[in-house]
Amino acid sequence: MRNVARTVPTVASMFLVIMAVLINSPALFYMATAMMALIAACRIQAALSVRALRFERIAPPTVTVGETVTVGLIVWSERKLKRPLVTIVDGLPKGLVVADLTLSLPVAPSFDQPIPTRYSFRPLRRGKFKWHTLEALGTDALGLVTMGRRYETEGAELTVYPAPIPISIALTPTSGWGLSEAETGNLRGSGIEPRGVREYTSGDPLRYVHWASSARSGRLMVKEFETGAGMCALFVIQRMQGTEIGYGGHTTLEAMCGHTAYLAEQFMRSGAEVRFPTLEDPRTVQRSQELRKQEIYDLLASIQADQRHSVSDELRQMPLTAGGTLYVLMSVQDPDLVRTLGSLHGVSKVILVYDPKDYQPRRIPSRAPSAADPSYLDQLRDAGYEVHVMPSVESVA
Repeated sequence: MRNVARTVPTVASMFLVIMAVLINSPALFYMATAMMALIAACRIQAALSVRALRFERIAPPTVTVGETVTVGLIVWSERKLKRPLVTIVDGLPKGLVVADLTLSLPVAPSFDQPIPTRYSFRPLRRGKFKWHTLEALGTDALGLVTMGRRYETEGAELTVYPAPIPISIALTPTSGWGLSEAETGNLRGSGIEPRGVREYTSGDPLRYVHWASSARSGRLMVKEFETGAGMCALFVIQRMQGTEIGYGGHTTLEAMCGHTAYLAEQFMRSGAEVRFPTLEDPRTVQRSQELRKQEIYDLLASIQADQRHSVSDELRQMPLTAGGTLYVLMSVQDPDLVRTLGSLHGVSKVILVYDPKDYQPRRIPSRAPSAADPSYLDQLRDAGYEVHVMPSVESVA
């Protein structure tokens, strides 16, 4: 539309010049000359309207998939110019899939005071995004010509956390030796190793009240301990190139991260330890429940299907200690998985399979061998592993 608005007056003036020459009409020639002068003046005014500007962007550091993000923009004029209204288009990164994107309100930059405006959108895909450019669009007083100018600004960073997606399948982490305590209720306080301090919940023993923290926060806080049975949930998410099926925010990897976020919260609430052995060093894991939750969401936000190693390769290389339940989330077949899982002792194995057909449009069939293929599922089940084919996630947002 901008190119059309810029081209039509010029084409019209050229047409008048041609007609003036063909019919030898001085009046048409004068009209064409006046129109060209008007267009030139409008272009100069439009170009001046977007020059010598300064911007500040105010964006939230974190947000969850599907939540509305409001980004504030502040504009300064560095020269004393009378400017018409200017529209600002922020340079959002291409990987940031959004919906309900609104345009910022046009503003008239002033030399003596900052002028604020804002826009909003809803992110549909998790990730960590950075951008540092925007474009100012200005017009002349008559609105005949629109000119744009790109500006480099201070970088903005936005981390989009996955939205927890509930799972109806009953999954329970164990200690890896047939012992399960996750179904016995809230197990915090049943061990002897201190884990941290958290807010009191109904059923917590009063002998575990941490009075110093309660006095500082004004809320009843209790000490939490490691569970006596050592329950542990180990998550391994398929990240090999070509294994993420789907587009935008509706992909197998987005569904995996959403389900993992939900399971991690449920397991931690039950007293289990949650680990990602292929993504983090266990020595650096946070002990506090709240800090650990933040750490897990940061980890899930950064996962991308850009690795060259298969799940089997990662399992063979990861430092796995006996105990716990290993959850493998995958959508594409891994030929060596059955043999690799068989070499891992002391852990229960649960495989969550995501059918590529639920995420790939029918007109574009996936070339990758589906992990939901019945023969492949039979191989996993015959090896003694617990296998669940996950239902389709229609909309992550």
